Amino acid sequence: MAKLSFAVVGCGGFGIRRVKAVKEIGAPLASLTCLVDVNKDMISKLAAETGAEYHTDYLEAVKRDDIDCVIIATPNVLHAPITIAAMNAGKHVICEKPLARNPEEAHAMVDAAKKNKVFLKTGSNLRYFSNVKKAKELVDSNAIGKPLFVRGWIGHDGAKVLHSWNAKKELSGGGTVLDNGAHILDLFRYFVGDFDECFGQVGTLHMPIEVEDNGMGLFRRKDGRMASVQASWTEWSGYMYLEIYGPEGSVVIDNRGERVADSGKWFVTSQTIHTTKEGTRQVFDYSAEKPRSYELELLDFIDCVNKKKQPTASGHDGMKVVEMAHAIYESSKTGKVVKLK
Repeated sequence: MAKLSFAVVGCGGFGIRRVKAVKEIGAPLASLTCLVDVNKDMISKLAAETGAEYHTDYLEAVKRDDIDCVIIATPNVLHAPITIAAMNAGKHVICEKPLARNPEEAHAMVDAAKKNKVFLKTGSNLRYFSNVKKAKELVDSNAIGKPLFVRGWIGHDGAKVLHSWNAKKELSGGGTVLDNGAHILDLFRYFVGDFDECFGQVGTLHMPIEVEDNGMGLFRRKDGRMASVQASWTEWSGYMYLEIYGPEGSVVIDNRGERVADSGKWFVTSQTIHTTKEGTRQVFDYSAEKPRSYELELLDFIDCVNKKKQPTASGHDGMKVVEMAHAIYESSKTGKVVKLK
């Protein structure tokens, strides 16, 4: 398997996680060749710590001949221009979720990948959570029959986005629905497939920001199967909870935050709960595992690129999620059911 060289563009919170994943994998599969960020003081220090080169202009990085793949972890407003520039230069791309601010940008990114015959992957590290992987295994093995409906919520307390670019519509494209809600929408499609219509509502209920801090959406397929989502920046004890029900039972993915009473420390539950229609219950507990989702996602990407196989979640997957989020926005604005293509 050929080693792939990476550039990471945007080295803030999520970018750092991507940098650590590349370094953790290391030789012989991956090398961190260069870093890009407009904050020169920060990026020069990080480059020295990681042994990578650095740039403050992403165009200098994506045009380098010694770069195979570009990981983009910038504010959403830059996803489309950097992704398209990288793919025009022949690079494969992992772009953090949401893929874009709006469907138009997402379509342009997917078209550029096809035009340049490169792979575009949407960052979707939740697919690589152990409890999500176990749930997928159970559903795919017909443990609950064909999924009939899915409901899920995701969120946090909003503190980390209150004064960030996430709360500015021009930079983000939307609030909690497009931000953390994108994870749940991606899992809806992962477990059930595409949906045909949406009714939704969003609101800015308590935060002094330009975008919504709460949103809900109801999705329906032509065959009648449904899914409901709530995304929130008023989720005081997040992070994520998803239920999948079929005619033979249910599968629950539990990633809720819990407080340990005796120590006062926080931990995040990581469980998959399989219940049959007869009431038999089996719990798969991964709470003690070290988080490895970013590393596992990157390993999967490297394997797919080497095998010339489209990684998942693909650019198309990310585009459909952006369309779903914007269907919630449109429905909330018009008060009508919105058809999905």
